[in-house]
Amino acid sequence: MLIQDCIAELTAILSSRERGGVRALGAAVLMSVIAMSTAAGSYQEAPMLRKLVAAGELPPVEERLPEEPLVVEPLREVGKYGGTWRRLAITPDDSLMNNRLGYEPLIRWDRSGLRPTPGLAKEWKIEDGGRRYILYLRKGLKWSDGGPFTSEDIMFWYEDVATNEELGGLLALAPKDTTYTVSAPDPYVVVFEFDKPNGIFLEMLCYLGHFIYRPKHYVKQFHIKYADEAKLDEMTAAEGYNHWTQLYLSKGSPSDNPECPTMSAWKLKIGPPAMMYIVERNPYYWKVDTAGNQLPYIDRISFRVVDSAEVLNFIVCTGGVDMQGRHIDESKYTLFMSPENRKKGGIVRYRVLGDPGPGGNVGITLNLSTQNERLRPYMTDRRFRIALSVAIDREEVIELITGGLGDPINGVGYPKDRYFVEGMDTQHAEYDPDKARRLLDEIGLRRGPDGMRRYPDGRPFHEILYCVTAGTAGELELQQLVVDYWREVGLKFVIKAEPTQIGRMRAQNGTTDFFFEGQAGLHWILQPSLYVPLNTLACFAPHYGRYVYTEGKSGVPPTPEFQRLIDWYYELAHTFGDDQRQLELGRNILWQWSNDCYMIGLFRRHALAIVSNRFRNCPDHILHGWRVQFPGYMQPEQFYLESLQHTVTAEAGPRGSIYPAGEFKVYHGMEQEFTITPDEGYAVADVSVNGESMGAVTSYQIDRVTADLVVKVTFRAGTT
Repeated sequence: MLIQDCIAELTAILSSRERGGVRALGAAVLMSVIAMSTAAGSYQEAPMLRKLVAAGELPPVEERLPEEPLVVEPLREVGKYGGTWRRLAITPDDSLMNNRLGYEPLIRWDRSGLRPTPGLAKEWKIEDGGRRYILYLRKGLKWSDGGPFTSEDIMFWYEDVATNEELGGLLALAPKDTTYTVSAPDPYVVVFEFDKPNGIFLEMLCYLGHFIYRPKHYVKQFHIKYADEAKLDEMTAAEGYNHWTQLYLSKGSPSDNPECPTMSAWKLKIGPPAMMYIVERNPYYWKVDTAGNQLPYIDRISFRVVDSAEVLNFIVCTGGVDMQGRHIDESKYTLFMSPENRKKGGIVRYRVLGDPGPGGNVGITLNLSTQNERLRPYMTDRRFRIALSVAIDREEVIELITGGLGDPINGVGYPKDRYFVEGMDTQHAEYDPDKARRLLDEIGLRRGPDGMRRYPDGRPFHEILYCVTAGTAGELELQQLVVDYWREVGLKFVIKAEPTQIGRMRAQNGTTDFFFEGQAGLHWILQPSLYVPLNTLACFAPHYGRYVYTEGKSGVPPTPEFQRLIDWYYELAHTFGDDQRQLELGRNILWQWSNDCYMIGLFRRHALAIVSNRFRNCPDHILHGWRVQFPGYMQPEQFYLESLQHTVTAEAGPRGSIYPAGEFKVYHGMEQEFTITPDEGYAVADVSVNGESMGAVTSYQIDRVTADLVVKVTFRAGTT
């Protein structure tokens, strides 16, 4: 069997959701087979690094790579080295180099964003029924400064950061009722041991695994345990900080400190407070493509800092980015797509990719643990919640607010989520104001003389819809639409906007009953408080969440229906080796949300990404989400910038025109469309491309330009 056939067969096997040692072994075999297909000891590197090697400033590429580099199969084609990926930013945090663009966990999401696959750890083994996870690191990994990456860097995080009272706490890699320890029996093995089975640990590592290691050889000089205390105080004061932890966090951030080593594809070259910060390729990056080229392909990423999201989106319209989804405003879709912007001079400058956002379920969160004595009987009655939902015309909302970019939903789940079942997100999402009126009558909220509804004691129903001031474009109009729909069925609401921090604090404290905030769907099990009241982040039932989190010291005991959600979650998280039971439990949680209408979902936003005409190996469909670390899950190291351009010449004979016309350049692989317009009284006779007739057409599109082209149009008398 050919190596290529082995790769195809193993890839097909691994596409199923296999677990534990089988999954890890299969992944390791696949990577080994791909590695065999590259010529051993004949790796290639970027020209800018080749020059440094020739000058004696950098070791040869074979010495910089680990023994078993992670082999990345490019999405479409082996790329080309060079270029600067242009991005825009509003704040220094927009570099995303501490996560997303710097996403390099021990175990990572594959390029679908759905399944765990090897990362810094080449394989793993699971023992003791899901209580012990053994991760095997790649030998010879190096930080961007050439220092060795070993289990010692993970143990530094565990022993000196995560369990240090002044620096923070352990990451929630397991449910709250579970404790865990980390050990390292040798430099290339790390063991996580849990006191209960952990059935979602691999997914947790995909989500948070890039936060569990630090470059010990560098950052220990800023840590109280290792540094001379007097010297540390002196460094802290010199940097303008009051406490050593501030110095440590600043110096240990690869998005703030150019000297801080990283395992990411690019390292900081020029950082804040510069208004144009730059990251440059990591010469010790530990991945290669299937042809043996050390990644990344792109030399640099530039982040131009602008004043606001409005300015950022204006620059996007001018073709000022190569690939970006952050801060792209979907309400400006029509502007992005206008020929004046997207096809300047008739030449395509960028693509606009729109996909349902996995974290973009727009809606209103209800406080189902409300302490409002008058409102509580209604808030806990599903008929009231259903009435609120069916009173809203979602199709009209989507058309008015997003120009049609959205899907009407009830706010529950996401189609690609493992636990999703079709129909979960559409129950009670139909527009039926008559049903809403009937349900409100049934529960005793009757209309008064003014047509508005009243409580049984005669007091007017008058509630507040809270929202945050830092919402996306069109949210104020959206909130007003919702209030207007509810007014039509006799419910009076007023809108109160507050700063984001205050609004969220109010919701988490349970002092608001209606809060304009949507719900996430994809990989929700990694942030279970989105659907299960485990803490006060569960804004739908914060008093129950506080009770659970504090183990009864404060808050309100959950009612049986919400305790059921909690029980299902813990059983799911502790289920190992029984995928069907996990699916059943996760779906129970989502179906309860859907059936009982726990939130008033409105629509699922379509998130946008702008991709320039020279940007390659970017998928046509994208998961915009924090839990998949977009764009990190897409493996940005295999993106590349096309430099090859072809000359296109478009000519029109007498009695008509072609647009665009004349001689111009088009990037290899891009589309090119032509519009042909005859003069009055004339028609197209023929359109030819490099001498081959395409017929008498008035528009012609070349899907992929792969060579120089000459397009000619002739016209004839007549109109048909």
